[in-house]
Amino acid sequence: MNAQPSYVDAHAHLIHPAFAGEEDATAERAAAAGLDVVIVNGLEPRSNRAVLELCRRHDNLRPALGIYPVDAIARQIDRAAWPHPFAPPEPFDTDAEIAFIDEVAATGELIAVGECGLDAYWVTDHMAEQERVLVALCEVAKRHDLPVILHTRKAEARTLAILKELGVEKADFHCFGGKLKLAVEVAEAGYYLSIPPVVERGESFQRMAAKLPLDRILTETDCPYMGPDKEGRNEPAFVPRGVVAMAQARGITADAMAEAVRENFRRLFGA
Repeated sequence: MNAQPSYVDAHAHLIHPAFAGEEDATAERAAAAGLDVVIVNGLEPRSNRAVLELCRRHDNLRPALGIYPVDAIARQIDRAAWPHPFAPPEPFDTDAEIAFIDEVAATGELIAVGECGLDAYWVTDHMAEQERVLVALCEVAKRHDLPVILHTRKAEARTLAILKELGVEKADFHCFGGKLKLAVEVAEAGYYLSIPPVVERGESFQRMAAKLPLDRILTETDCPYMGPDKEGRNEPAFVPRGVVAMAQARGITADAMAEAVRENFRRLFGA
């Protein structure tokens, strides 16, 4: 009798208003769905600390602390001119938070550094500060031999260039939105790309699942976003649906897809 496949979520936001009061139940549903490991990502001081607290309560949750690129420039943003329908990020001392992440990484508690990276979708100015924070967090990751989990929206090529310049060896480009040709370059550089359950209805992610080297593909949720259903909250328990869609796009069995992803995750994150 074959063992049940095991799954992993390389990028989840369980510290989010969509999960308020349900964080523990969500972790339990993930375990019941066969998820060995869910990486819970922090974005700024408040969520970073909440991530640590939540992960300490569940064996299948592992923390990754970071500074989201939009949060990284919170002190530079002109709040009065903020054009988006959501509130601008609250300012904080980014260097103090980088030091905090470095300190926690030194204890061995973290599985990765991130979410971090560059964003040229929501903000198109202050890119030098975004890059400064990304470089600092990459140096933290290198110092502690940890992977970085990267947000690269509309800045995929520049992020790849920075990683190469710094000699970063371990990285996951989460929810990659760039061209397939660039995704292949990311994989050929030795980095990984994680695909969310929206692959079930997303042609660009289906092409990635079909064309990327199998040994460079991971699964994620980016929950509560990027779910398989157009309406409704995404969560780690939906990873198996993403695996089925990825396997169909590639023309292999779902079990073979799950096994390959699980091995890739073990290779990158050591878990």
